[in-house]
Amino acid sequence: MNSLFLNPNTSKQSYRKKNQQKGNYPTWARVLFLLVICLVNLNCRPSEPTPNPSILPYFSGKDFDPVWTENPEKDPNLKRVPNTLELIEHTGKTILPKDWAPSEHLVVFFYATCRGICPLITRNLIEIEPIFSEFTDLKIFSISINSKEDTVPVLQNYRKTYQIKNPNWSFFTGKDSMIEDFAKGTCGAEMEGFSVERSKYEFVHTENIFLFDKNRFLRGIYRAKGTGDIQRLVEDLRKLREKIN
Repeated sequence: MNSLFLNPNTSKQSYRKKNQQKGNYPTWARVLFLLVICLVNLNCRPSEPTPNPSILPYFSGKDFDPVWTENPEKDPNLKRVPNTLELIEHTGKTILPKDWAPSEHLVVFFYATCRGICPLITRNLIEIEPIFSEFTDLKIFSISINSKEDTVPVLQNYRKTYQIKNPNWSFFTGKDSMIEDFAKGTCGAEMEGFSVERSKYEFVHTENIFLFDKNRFLRGIYRAKGTGDIQRLVEDLRKLREKIN
């Protein structure tokens, strides 16, 4: 008789025990478990650095998105002077990125026979040069994008014409393709190379100054025309000097 009829209470207890053994936990327990997993994932996810007005950003990607990071060397997408960039100074010396002094650099693009923005930028840099007197090791790189015409003697004559005597201000030439890649890819300059079909005076180039830190990362872009952006540039240079970033 006992084998034919089961105790209802015993049956329910056995059912619950069997379900628990199979992992069929109550609904509230499963919901709680999922919430815990979500919280753990959120806490483990790396947080994006918050913009800090006291620290200059780095720039990343084709859109030059600002990035605040304590480990720039670990991010290959940050804008930086490429190790392959080879420049020839007005002295005739070949300069590679590893030869750049461990100090801040201001980079501008020009060509010696330019009749438009280039002379204005050069004269403006001469006028504001005293403003940078507190940064005694600041380097200025004026890089030509017309290597065919802007030879070393032409660059030397250009410096004489504008009476540039600052030893920290150098003029460079080099392979047009390499310089154009640097200007467009690293600096985001709006520029096009020369061609037979185009007049050199139709050359489209930038009026900006590009600030690179002592590790050759791009840290700021400023208008070279006028003086409106120059004070911001000075303040940013001070930030780089005050912070190790």
